[in-house]
Amino acid sequence: MLRPRPDVPGPFQWPLLGSFVPFARDPLGFVERMATDHGDVAFFRILEHDLWMFSHPDDIEQILVRDAKKLHKDAIYDLLRPMLGNGLVTAEDDVWKRHRKLAAPSFTRRHVEQYADTMVACTRSWLDGLHRDQALDVHEQMMLVTQRIVLDTLFGTDLDVDTTEVGHTIDVLMAEFVQEAQGPGRLLPKAIPTPSRRRASAAIEQLDRTIYALIEARRRKGLGDDLLSHLIQARDDDGGLSDVELRDEAVTAFVAGHETTALALTWTWVLLGENPVEVEPLLAEVREVLGDRPATVADWPKLPRVQATIDEAMRLLPPVWAIGREAQEDMVVRQYTIPKGAQLLISQWAVHRDPRWFPNPLAFDPSRWLDGLHDRLPRFAFFPFGGGPRVCIGQHFALMEAALVLATILQRGALRTTGPRPALMPSITLRPVGEVPAIFA
Repeated sequence: MLRPRPDVPGPFQWPLLGSFVPFARDPLGFVERMATDHGDVAFFRILEHDLWMFSHPDDIEQILVRDAKKLHKDAIYDLLRPMLGNGLVTAEDDVWKRHRKLAAPSFTRRHVEQYADTMVACTRSWLDGLHRDQALDVHEQMMLVTQRIVLDTLFGTDLDVDTTEVGHTIDVLMAEFVQEAQGPGRLLPKAIPTPSRRRASAAIEQLDRTIYALIEARRRKGLGDDLLSHLIQARDDDGGLSDVELRDEAVTAFVAGHETTALALTWTWVLLGENPVEVEPLLAEVREVLGDRPATVADWPKLPRVQATIDEAMRLLPPVWAIGREAQEDMVVRQYTIPKGAQLLISQWAVHRDPRWFPNPLAFDPSRWLDGLHDRLPRFAFFPFGGGPRVCIGQHFALMEAALVLATILQRGALRTTGPRPALMPSITLRPVGEVPAIFA
C-alpha cells in the first residue's frame, strides 16, 4: 500500500485501485472517516482519479462560490447524462447559462409561492385515500405525493398522460447508478452491455416515453402557467429550446422536483419515529396555526418548528449527500495547488455531522434551529441544496413544499414508522434500501 502524497493527509492506497474498495463498500462511512481522521483536507485516489475532499465551510465557499468558474461537475455526473441529458444539473458553460436564464423566471419566489395551494390540495387529496391504522411504505407514499405535486405545478393539471411507472423507473435508475459509480460497472469498459446497463437503458427509454408524451400533450392542450409551458415559450437571441433540450430540462425537473423532497419527508418521518417525543410539539404548532383549515403560503413562516424539523432531518440524513467538481485549470485551495483534472469532493453527510458546528451532532434535535442557528453558522456548514451559481434552482420550491406537506399531514395524524431505520443507499441521492414501513395514526 502507498500513501498518495506526502504533503496531504489521506488514507493508504491500494495500487491501481486506490480507495475504491472501502469507498464502494461504505461511501458514507468513508467520507465521514476522511473528515474525522484526516481533517479539513484529505487526498485519495479512486481508480484513475485523484480526489481532494474539503470539509471546512470556508473552503467549500471558495469551491462553490468564489472559484465556481474554474470548476465543472465531476466525472460522476457523466454517469447521469444518459438519464438527465444536458439539463441544468449536468450542463456546463454557455449551455448551462442559457438554460438557467430561460428556466429562472419559473423559480422566482413570487412565482413558486403561487403553487402553495396546489401543494396543499394534492396532499389533502392523498390523505383522503388513507384510513386510520393503515400500513404503508413511507418512501413510496412520499414519492406519490411529491410526484403528483410536480405533475400539477411543473407540467399542469390537464395532461392526460400515464405516469404510474415513473416511481419504479426512478428506483431502477438510482439502483443501477450505484452499480456504475460504486460497483462492478466502475471497473468495466462502458461498451460492455451488462445486465445492469441494459436495465438502466430500458428505464431511460420508459422515462423518455413519458416525458415526450407530457411535452406533446402540453402543446396539444395549450400553454399554461406551468414550468413546461414557460420553457416551450422561452426565447432568447438563439431562439427557443429544441425538443431534445425540452426533454432534458423536463426530465431534470421531474426527477429532481420530487425525488429530493420525497426523501427529505421520508427521513423526517423516520427520525420522528425514532424520537416520538418530538411529535407532540409539532402537532401543537400545527393545531395552533392551522386548526382544520388548509394551509396557505402565508402560514409557512408561522410554522418554525415544522421547518426546523425538516432542517434537522436534512442535516442528519441529507437527500444530497455529496457534491463533486473537476478542476478546469490549476487552482489553489488553502496552501494546496489543485492541478487541472483533479476531482474535488465535498460532503454534506460529513460536514453536517461536524461537532464544531453542531454540538451532539448525531442527536435529532429540531430545537437547535429555533434560536437563530442559521444566522450563526458559517455559510457552508449547512448546505443541503449546494450553493453558489449552481445552487439548486428549485430550493425555494422544495422547502415550501416539504413544510406544507408535513404540516398538512400532521393536521390529520402522523406516519409512525414501525421498524428499525432502513439501510441507506447513497446513490445520486440518499435513499432507503427497501420499504420504510409505517402506520398512519
